[in-house]
Amino acid sequence: MPSSEMVITIQPNSQKFKAQASDAEGTNNGNAEHLDGVRRVVIQQRLSLIEAFTDFDRRNKYDMWDADTGETLFFGQENEIGDGCQGYCVRNCFAGHREAEIPLQMSNVATHAAYPDQTINTEYGGKGKYHLSKARAVGLTPCQCGCCAPCMTACFGCCGLCSREACCGLCWMEKGLAHLSTYFKGSETHKIQQRDGGCGKASFFITDEVSKRVVFEIVKEEFCTSAICCNDVPYPIFDANGQEVGSITKYWAGGKTGCSACWQEANNASTHVIAFPATASNTEKLAIIGQAILIDYTYYQRKDDNNNN
Repeated sequence: MPSSEMVITIQPNSQKFKAQASDAEGTNNGNAEHLDGVRRVVIQQRLSLIEAFTDFDRRNKYDMWDADTGETLFFGQENEIGDGCQGYCVRNCFAGHREAEIPLQMSNVATHAAYPDQTINTEYGGKGKYHLSKARAVGLTPCQCGCCAPCMTACFGCCGLCSREACCGLCWMEKGLAHLSTYFKGSETHKIQQRDGGCGKASFFITDEVSKRVVFEIVKEEFCTSAICCNDVPYPIFDANGQEVGSITKYWAGGKTGCSACWQEANNASTHVIAFPATASNTEKLAIIGQAILIDYTYYQRKDDNNNN
C-alpha cells in the first residue's frame, strides 16, 4: 500500500454525520448499509487532559470518519464497568487487557446538554446497530510468547480455571489471548482473535461467526510495534488466499508535528488509518474496525510505557 494512501488530508466534520441508510424494504434497494462505499476510515482516540495530567485512566473515546469525504461515521465510547470505582480499578489494573463494551453511535443527538458526546442509542437492546465487545484477556506484546499468557493471568490474581461465578469479577481473565467480537443489529458477526505469532509478533485472524471461516489475517513480520522513531506502523491485511488486500496503519501522532505530536503519542491518543479490502462487505468492514480497536488496546494502551507508544 503506497504511503501516500495513508496520509490524512481531510479532517472530520463532527457536525456532519453520514446519513443513515433506511432499513425499510425498497429504500436504497433494501440493502444499503452505513459502511457501503467507504474506502478508508480514520480512527482517532480523543486525548483526555485529565488522563494526561493524572493517573486517572478514563474510558476510551474514538472518533471515526471517512478519510475521503470527512463525514463522521461513528463515535465510540467505552461503557462504564459497574460503578465508577470498579471501572477505575479495572482500567488501571488491566490497562489494555481489560474488557470493553463499545457501541458505535451514528449521530450526535445529545441525551443531556452538558454531555454532548453521550448520544441516544436505544435500538437492539441499547447496544445500537454496530457494537464492539472486547473480552478481558491477555494481549501479547513483542518479546512475549503464548506460554507467558497463563503466568500473566495468574499474576492478575486468577488462573482462569475456576468459574466466573466463583470469582469476585475484578480479576477474572478469559482463557486465550486478546479477542473481540463485532455485532450488527444485535447478532455476533465476526470474532477477532490474537494468536502467538512467535516471540509476540503481531498476528490476528478474523473469523466469520456464521460460516466459521477465517476471512482475513493480520500478520506483521517485524517485531517492533512501537512508533518511537516518529514513523507509521503498518499492519497488513491478508485474505484467505494469503494475498495482501488492505492495511491498518498506526498513523504517527495523527499527522501532528513537533511538541504536539509527542504529547499526543505519550498519552495513548493513537490514530489508525484503515484501507479496506475492495471486496469487504459491510460487516467485514465493521470487523476490521474492531481489529484496529483491538490492536490499539493490545499495543498502545499502556500508560507511561514509551516502548508501546
